[in-house]
Amino acid sequence: MESTSSFNNNPSNTNETNPLKKWVAILGILAGLFFCTTLYLAFFAKPVMNKEYTKVENNNLELKSELDSLLAEHEKIKAQYGDLSAQLSEKDSLIMANAAEIEQLINSQADYRKIKRQLERLQNISQEYVKEMDKLYQENQALKDENTQVKANLEQERQEKADIQKSNEDLTAKITGAAVYKAYNIHSAGYLVRAKGDEEVTDKATRVKRIKTTLILGENSLIEPGPVNVYCRIAVPGTGKVLTPGSGETYSFVHDGQRLQYSSKSVVNYNNKAQNVTLTWDLMSDDKAIKGKYVVQVFTDDQFLGESYFTLK
Repeated sequence: MESTSSFNNNPSNTNETNPLKKWVAILGILAGLFFCTTLYLAFFAKPVMNKEYTKVENNNLELKSELDSLLAEHEKIKAQYGDLSAQLSEKDSLIMANAAEIEQLINSQADYRKIKRQLERLQNISQEYVKEMDKLYQENQALKDENTQVKANLEQERQEKADIQKSNEDLTAKITGAAVYKAYNIHSAGYLVRAKGDEEVTDKATRVKRIKTTLILGENSLIEPGPVNVYCRIAVPGTGKVLTPGSGETYSFVHDGQRLQYSSKSVVNYNNKAQNVTLTWDLMSDDKAIKGKYVVQVFTDDQFLGESYFTLK
């Protein structure tokens, strides 16, 4: 009985079992913490991390979209203005450098607000670029319009001068064309001349002693007044010869560069008024007229006035 009582009251056995209980308790606490941490990470931390990651990705996509849109608009403006864009190459280089820097920040997932500020700055530079480009275009267009107007004025002036010259030439031509002698009522006939000098029209070749041509030299205020020579040429029927008082240049005149013999001549003191003119050819006493159709032509020194015909039987 004594030995049993002694085993139960041994102090050393009590101390050996206490540390084991402590380690069991510590391990239980650690296991509980691990379990709680696992639950937190599984149900709370992971969704929060996923949400933050998604937000960053969306922000990057938004920023990239804004940058791409700005660059596309910039290239479109450059294409629209064509060669003028070369005059703003420095500003264009600045825009492209800023765009490259922003793209690098986006790829490195830099602070959203910093990138946003950079984008706003780039948008301001781009707007300034558009304003300067528009100003250049307007100035260039103004120069083109001015140039076009100058050319139009020069062309109009040239046309006006040409019209004035043409008008003057036409007027000169009209005056020159109008400043000519005109003959009316040209009439030629054979005459019998009686002893007392009386005349009688006849168509009998044997009775003709005189051939007379009458005409009216018309009124014309454009002709310089003064003496004018009027010539008459009478062609002999069937021979082509012209009746003339004599040979040589004494009884001739020049018409269209050709020297012509005349039958009779009258010097008229022209005063711009209508005047009667008579040209007479008298046959020699022993001459006789030839039967046939006579052609009588009338000239001045510069013009052919007209012709008439008569026939002798």
